[in-house]
Amino acid sequence: MKRPSLKVDKDAVVRFLLNHGEKFVVGLIGIVALGLAWGGINALRVKSVQQDKTPEAVATLAANATRHIDAASKPPADMVRKGGQLALAIDPWRPQQVKIASAPETALLDRPLFQELSRRATPTVFPIEELRAVAGVAVLPEVVDPNAGAMMPGGPGRPGFRPIPDGVVPDGNARAQRPRRGGRRDQEMPEIPQPAPDFGGPMGMGGIPRGRVVPYVIVTGLVPVAKQWQEYGRCFGSAGLRDPQIDTPRWNQYLVERAAVSGPNAGRWEKFRPKNVEIFEQGGRMADPGQNPTAPAEAMQQEVLPPTFLLGSAETDIGYVAALPQRIDDAWGRGAIHPWFLPQLKKLLVQAAPGLAGNAAAAAIDPQRLKTAAAELTDEVGIVSGMKFAGDAVPQREAGVVAFDVRTVDGAVGFGVGAVGTSTAPVFVISPAWARTLDFEGGVTKDAACNLRVRIEKIGRTSVARILGIQYIGADGQPGEEIADPNPFPLAAAGAGMGDVPGAGWAEGRGMPGESAGAEYRLFRFVDMNVKPGQTYRYRVRLAVRNPNEGLPQQYLADPAAGKDALLASKESNETQPVAVPEPTSILVRPITKEESKRLKLKPGAQEILVMAPSSETGNYSLRGLITETGGLANVDSGLNKPGDTRTRGEDVTTDRVLVDVRGRQDEGAKTTGPPEPLEMLFLKPDGTFELVSAADSQSFYERYAGTLDMGDTPPPGAIPADGPNQNPFDPPPQPRRGGIGK
Repeated sequence: MKRPSLKVDKDAVVRFLLNHGEKFVVGLIGIVALGLAWGGINALRVKSVQQDKTPEAVATLAANATRHIDAASKPPADMVRKGGQLALAIDPWRPQQVKIASAPETALLDRPLFQELSRRATPTVFPIEELRAVAGVAVLPEVVDPNAGAMMPGGPGRPGFRPIPDGVVPDGNARAQRPRRGGRRDQEMPEIPQPAPDFGGPMGMGGIPRGRVVPYVIVTGLVPVAKQWQEYGRCFGSAGLRDPQIDTPRWNQYLVERAAVSGPNAGRWEKFRPKNVEIFEQGGRMADPGQNPTAPAEAMQQEVLPPTFLLGSAETDIGYVAALPQRIDDAWGRGAIHPWFLPQLKKLLVQAAPGLAGNAAAAAIDPQRLKTAAAELTDEVGIVSGMKFAGDAVPQREAGVVAFDVRTVDGAVGFGVGAVGTSTAPVFVISPAWARTLDFEGGVTKDAACNLRVRIEKIGRTSVARILGIQYIGADGQPGEEIADPNPFPLAAAGAGMGDVPGAGWAEGRGMPGESAGAEYRLFRFVDMNVKPGQTYRYRVRLAVRNPNEGLPQQYLADPAAGKDALLASKESNETQPVAVPEPTSILVRPITKEESKRLKLKPGAQEILVMAPSSETGNYSLRGLITETGGLANVDSGLNKPGDTRTRGEDVTTDRVLVDVRGRQDEGAKTTGPPEPLEMLFLKPDGTFELVSAADSQSFYERYAGTLDMGDTPPPGAIPADGPNQNPFDPPPQPRRGGIGK
């Protein structure tokens, strides 16, 4: 019989699965079911709960144990261990017998004898934070050539005059700023002391200093001082080669970049060199930048911020706060200060309130007591009489202040110049800004009797007598007028202290500068006056610090290449929001009286428009007048005047703005049934945008420059008696009384 052949192919496999596949599936399910059934039977057979382990049995045993414990008040005698030698030896060491002494203040053995040292790392340099830009227009005094000093008080030929190199400038003169007329005073923030201008330039008409209208952009930001100190502590706190004088942050150069938002150069970043900043040497003295000493010197404003908000000579090689040019139109205001500092400044103003007023009550301070017990007089304001500035001593810049050798007139008590911050002897100091101003005006008078108004403060370990005012004694023995510091903020406020002395505190493990409240940041400010009106810009800044690892042997460095560069640069700061530079020419509107309307011959539908623009005669702002109608151009053109009908007043100026609409009535004499609608005018600008001008916004500017407008027979505001009607043209007219008793 022939053996059947086995042939495996695709069709045979498919037929086999179709014929017998369900049998395999049923068999597999049966095997699984038998396994599950056997598991259940086995669990019932060997894994059931025993009777003595049921919850009821356990509860019964617990109840019996509790009953036995409560029944026995004392343990059985056979269970008590009799005392012996071991118990007597252990008893003194029981917790209730041991008296633990308090830890000594100075623990000598609380740390390893040989600390594990690490290699020096490269610190991260943190960029400036929260960069912002504010634009505006300022009126500055005209810069004159120092060689023409006969025209300016304080020029060549006057005692105390010295040429000022470009980039090293004084902070202006120290006098109190007069409050601006008009407008509302901000009640949320105390008034910041502002220096008043004392201009030495040529005078314009009417004794007004000749000026120049300059558009500007002020860029401010926050230098993260505390964060940078913590980074240095992380990198060098346990380093093998450590020097507290070097291993502290010292800020060096910074780079400002600007980019136009529109135009042919849109998006291209342009670099700027810092101007009007101080340059310091390693020892903290101001360095000579070696520039042209005969360049015209621009009048600079006294800094209004206290030194504790600024990077001083102990922390930086170059001033991070550019000086502000002196204005003749108004104060710089809050735009020159970063908003982060405003609440800090508010607290500081409250603390310094006793010393802000020159006539504040001050008790007499005995020089001998100040010499021996200065710490007891901390935060007191007083008068030290019969003193003099020693003529044989040179003032020294120490810890962000200028220290002077001050003695009594008879020489019995002297206060030398010590290391402010580390010395324990009291020192007489003057704020750096006021010291520069005094130096520019000839400095303090040496060996002359004077009375000093001081406030006793602390900088590190040193008690300093902060000089707030100097009152020289005349030949007749009578005190003269006091010269006062216009910026008498506390020196050591806002957590300055250790930060003014490089390495102090950090090297001794007392913490890092910047950990105190208010010292987390320092101000950065850059003033850009090379801007075009109508253009929009963005800004960004990079900074650099000195490299503490420069020139060190490679065996001490975590990265062998870390010691090559002299400076370490940060990344770019955030880019500011686009800021548009305003035009120097402005449109103003004002309500006018019925008499003025008749004098100006205003017809129905005609409106008076005021244009504020620079004057060719004074360089300052002046007002022009224009009578036009809706749809007319706000251009002042004297050619429009006709005999007997004056349409324009003042110098010609072109604004190319079109009057589109007017809301409210300009004539105040109209009778109304309710409050008059505010006067507002809408203008179309040449670039297609609109400009809304209201009488309320124009009030302060009109009051300031009303004297420059040709008013004809109508006197300017302020010339009308106080009890006369319509003293201020912006005040609403008096409403007639209606009904009631006494009508």
